[in-house]
Amino acid sequence: MMATMNTGQTRPTGPRAENDIYTALIFVAFLFVLAATIYVGYRAMTLFGGLLPPGGS
Repeated sequence: MMATMNTGQTRPTGPRAENDIYTALIFVAFLFVLAATIYVGYRAMTLFGGLLPPGGS
């Protein structure tokens, strides 16, 4: 009786890319959100003199 069954040879999956496309897309999205946050902060400073608009307006 065989304890293990050999179903055939297993192929190596090949080399994996160090930075796949999804990692690059997440990085680009992060940079976009960071740039948008900095731009909104800059515009708030120039329009309102602070990050939040003055109270009562």
